[in-house]
Amino acid sequence: MVMWLLVLQLYGNGGNKMPKKLLNDIFRSLETSLNSDMNIRIEHNLEDGKYREYLIKNILNKIIPKKYSITNGFIVDSDNNRTEEMDIIIYDSNYVPPFFDETYTIVPIESVVAVIQVKTTLTKEQLKKAIKNINSIDKLNAKIGGKIISANGQEIIEKRRIKPYKIIVSKTSDIDKDYDFSKELKSADIIYIVDKNYKLFVKNKNVKGVVNTDLDELSDYQTKDSTLESYADEKLLIFSLILLDKLKLINNSIIINYQEYLKGGISDGS
Repeated sequence: MVMWLLVLQLYGNGGNKMPKKLLNDIFRSLETSLNSDMNIRIEHNLEDGKYREYLIKNILNKIIPKKYSITNGFIVDSDNNRTEEMDIIIYDSNYVPPFFDETYTIVPIESVVAVIQVKTTLTKEQLKKAIKNINSIDKLNAKIGGKIISANGQEIIEKRRIKPYKIIVSKTSDIDKDYDFSKELKSADIIYIVDKNYKLFVKNKNVKGVVNTDLDELSDYQTKDSTLESYADEKLLIFSLILLDKLKLINNSIIINYQEYLKGGISDGS
């Protein structure tokens, strides 16, 4: 269900009855529910973690456009490299074939736009583990390539690279509330602690896109001249709009070079 369906559900179709700060009201309601649901304790630690992943997935399903899908699992490249297990993967489902379906919890790097690690209590140790986990995506080699034909019959060669966004979400934390996460945000893009006593931390960058022909240039786009921003109020609203803003930077479908996956499968003897 997308954001505008929430508008109709909460306020009906009487447009002149809607408050001026419509989005604020919707997301305050969602954030209140998320805080309440996050505080439900499941006795089994594993199930407790899965429950919080479910809550974040549920929020994301209400936010992100339908062209994107959400799953958990591993991300792979055509050289048989694999990430650590990711709690949440957001990927472009329009160009993922059935053998990369969420049933198998394996997604090709070329279709991934964001990865999220979900924690119950973000300790310094858990923060290190989460950073290590999402950074495992950096070892993958996206081999994007192929031929497409433009409207005037011109052949276009696709050779872009992709660098997904890295996000950490946690119910609460035992880290000092005044800690600014500047060190960790050199590797991550967003740290969102749902607990109302903590701020939302965002690495604000002059990002031109998440795809580019040159990977080093792409890294510069996402790290150079970056500033850290923090938000104490309306955290879920701001998180959602920032995420949507990042997703729109991939406005064209990426051509996945399946020939490279074929080569990798053959060389692996599978």
